Amino acid sequence: MKPCLPRKLRCAAWTMRLALPVTLWMLATPLAVQSQTDPLKIHQTQLAAIQIHQQIQQEEELWATQKAGMRDRLRSLQSEEKTLQKSLATIEYQLSMLLDQQAETERTTVETARIRDLLESHLDDILSRLADHIERDLPFLIEERSNRIASVRTALVQPDTSVAEKCRRVMETLKVETEYGGTVEVYQQVIHHSDAADTPPIMADILRVGRLALFWRTPDGKSVGCWDRAGQQWVPLPGRYRRHINDATEMALKRRTVEMVKLPLGRIARQ
Repeated sequence: MKPCLPRKLRCAAWTMRLALPVTLWMLATPLAVQSQTDPLKIHQTQLAAIQIHQQIQQEEELWATQKAGMRDRLRSLQSEEKTLQKSLATIEYQLSMLLDQQAETERTTVETARIRDLLESHLDDILSRLADHIERDLPFLIEERSNRIASVRTALVQPDTSVAEKCRRVMETLKVETEYGGTVEVYQQVIHHSDAADTPPIMADILRVGRLALFWRTPDGKSVGCWDRAGQQWVPLPGRYRRHINDATEMALKRRTVEMVKLPLGRIARQ
């Protein structure tokens, strides 16, 4: 059990306990106040704080500027990316179309070459058959028709002649040969009109009636004849045909009006 101190002593002890911290604070306060109230140090501290604040503010402004620039650059790149994607899609579509066109062109080229070869072969066959027909046909305008066939045949073998031009030349030759069947003409030609070897050739007017028959007469109209298909030669005709052949020749020469005449056309020989 602690001894009980008098009341006055207890009060004195508490007073000493409170007085000691107050004394120490009073002793330290002048130094702290002095250091905090030094104008030079306060100014330096303020300047340092201001500089730090300005530096931080400049860095923040720089960062804000860089951030805004990067944001704008990002938007520009995104827009450019979308544009490039659209361009890429367009280019890919165009490339696909070009590849399809190339494949179609290659197919068409091969097919065209095949058709060209077949057509050229067919044109050559047509021309050969036409040449054979001319040899078996009535002997009119032999040199002219033979030269035409030779000219077309030369065109068919020339590599620089287009298929269209070859077709045109062959069709034109066919057209000319076909038109002979519906026309009448008179031309002069030297002929042998007899089987006799001592018979001299004569200059005669040749009357071509389509592709049916060829008739001849002397310039004075006293002798007439025709082309014999069976014998493949010029033969004379009896005098009863002289007037009809002369009349038909004059009509073909447009020296008289057209009228009906009787001509010995004979039978069509089968070839």
